[in-house]
Amino acid sequence: MTPKRVIVDVDGILIDLHTPLHEKLRATYPQIPVDVDVSSWTWFEKYITKKQFYTVVNDAHSEQYLRDPFDGAAELFYRLHQDKYEVIVSSHRRYDTAHKLAHWLNVNSLFPYSMVYTGWYKEELILPYSMVIDDSPSTIDYALEQGCQTKYIKWPWNTDNGGEKYDTLRELVENL
Repeated sequence: MTPKRVIVDVDGILIDLHTPLHEKLRATYPQIPVDVDVSSWTWFEKYITKKQFYTVVNDAHSEQYLRDPFDGAAELFYRLHQDKYEVIVSSHRRYDTAHKLAHWLNVNSLFPYSMVYTGWYKEELILPYSMVIDDSPSTIDYALEQGCQTKYIKWPWNTDNGGEKYDTLRELVENL
């Protein structure tokens, strides 16, 4: 029997990247407003280039080990394991950072998982009818097109997407 597959995103699902990223961006580029509207996935393009943005994103990812996961993260992995899912942790970040992400997962008891993927092509991991837990609007849309059960934490950038929306990771876990 083929195991059930779930793709679990990191930023915005297991950990808050938005807050430290916004703080770093404001410190580096003061032209970014404190109360900037992040309802668009590309909100930053009004203020800085993609290269500038992703340089700061990479810096924020490199400091992820300093932050704790959201409440409910360990329970998520436990529940998925109990339900016999093959768990693939996937994050849009530099390809050469998977080992650092795996270390953070292990230090925070976020396991078991079958693999950690870092890169820009999560869609390759999404099989029809798997479960996808991700906050990216494009990933949510792709997963829904594939007939996947799609769950995510509500953020300003994904409120218009379909799928199952939750206010917290704890609430998402309670509804697995």
